[in-house]
Amino acid sequence: MPADSLIIALPSKGKLDDDCDRFLARAGLPVYKPNRRQYTASIPSLPQTEVVYQRPRDIPGRVAEGLVDIGITSLDVVAEYSEDSTNVMLIDRLGFARCTLLLAVPDSWTDVASIADLADRSLRQQASGVPLRIASKYRNLVERFLRRQGIVNFQLVHADGALEAAPRMGYADLIADISETGTTLRENQLRPIAGGNIIDAQAVLIGNRRGLRASANKLETLRELIERIEAHRRARQFVSLRANIAGESTMDVQERILANPALSGSKGPGVVAVASPPGTTQRWFETNLLVRSELIHKTMQHLRALGGTDIIVTRPDYVFDAKSATYNRFEQLLHTDERLTIQ
Repeated sequence: MPADSLIIALPSKGKLDDDCDRFLARAGLPVYKPNRRQYTASIPSLPQTEVVYQRPRDIPGRVAEGLVDIGITSLDVVAEYSEDSTNVMLIDRLGFARCTLLLAVPDSWTDVASIADLADRSLRQQASGVPLRIASKYRNLVERFLRRQGIVNFQLVHADGALEAAPRMGYADLIADISETGTTLRENQLRPIAGGNIIDAQAVLIGNRRGLRASANKLETLRELIERIEAHRRARQFVSLRANIAGESTMDVQERILANPALSGSKGPGVVAVASPPGTTQRWFETNLLVRSELIHKTMQHLRALGGTDIIVTRPDYVFDAKSATYNRFEQLLHTDERLTIQ
């Protein structure tokens, strides 16, 4: 593999691994890994890349150390291990694998429904010399959050795996853990509290500032990766409608479609003459409109009202804008030394 190949770290395990592979495949960037036990792979449609698989929580560290150029992991992991880093950049939020890191208390705590109630309970226990014991694997995020809420009487109990069992087993009073639907919490007689959401997370793309600055070739490969992901995500908002409409001229058909600006496409209709068979007196024109997905039926009805027929709706794989907003933001960040902060 050439020295200027872009090295990408992807999650090696769990739901995030599967979600990430599906996301990249849908964006036209499928990962080729002939053996599930391999920890290296490739992206054939982006040949100047090399993929390495790492545990999600290890990816921020590998990026910070410069062992990989970019990585995809969860925002909560980045916030826990890399906030305040000047060398790790948050390039983009990718919109999948959404979850929330939150505080959850036992159902039996009927007096605790909010973060204010939890603060009151903490004070009562402090008077008795007993700290709130909170099981979590997110020491930094939980501690910062609790102190911002004015809660100082607590003890963090590090735990991996099934945190939901901690209160029942007696080694913690409550938990701070990731939740997607809340089902697992309910099944273990736990519930979130109002104001107890620590961070709303999703999959993110992060990069090593120093390494990317040093290689124009890596930047060009990264630009293609970013633009293809951005254009694919943008494409989900649109459909393309094609129809044949009878008319006197291209100008005539354009004007009739544009009479309803809300249903005339994102930049207006493209209209071209159709080569009609010999002997046909009726002139036909094909129009093509890019419209937002929620306007499919209304636009179709608009075209029908103009005499449109043979209406075809297709979903584009990519919709590229004049410039990539994501890459422009990335370039601006690349040439600063801002510390990573998670908003």
